[in-house]
Amino acid sequence: MKTIIYGIAILFASLCYACHNSGGHLSLKTSDTNSSFKFEASFTEDKISKLEKYLDSALNNELPLDQNIDLFVNLNGKDKFNLKAKKGWLEINFDKKNSSLDGYVKLKKITEGIQQKLTEK
Repeated sequence: MKTIIYGIAILFASLCYACHNSGGHLSLKTSDTNSSFKFEASFTEDKISKLEKYLDSALNNELPLDQNIDLFVNLNGKDKFNLKAKKGWLEINFDKKNSSLDGYVKLKKITEGIQQKLTEK
């Protein structure tokens, strides 16, 4: 009987903790190798408008991050990166072998700006 009561108490505490902390979900991953750069972010949907405004100004391009998109974005005329997004998720893939150092540095700054916008309150 005590085992059942402890089990229910643990289940209730876990459920309360999960419900309380579900509003702050944020996951940022970066992979930087000799041949590619990959950035992935998973975040709450309330950050979409802030992120859209930042990317619109940084890329001079309107991107609807609340829709499912998969497209190549032109950085500076010759360098491109693949951007995939849907509600609460963003992925950027950059091929370093077929791009310039300037393009890589610019994209790296953009992803740092994305991280800053997503971690702001």
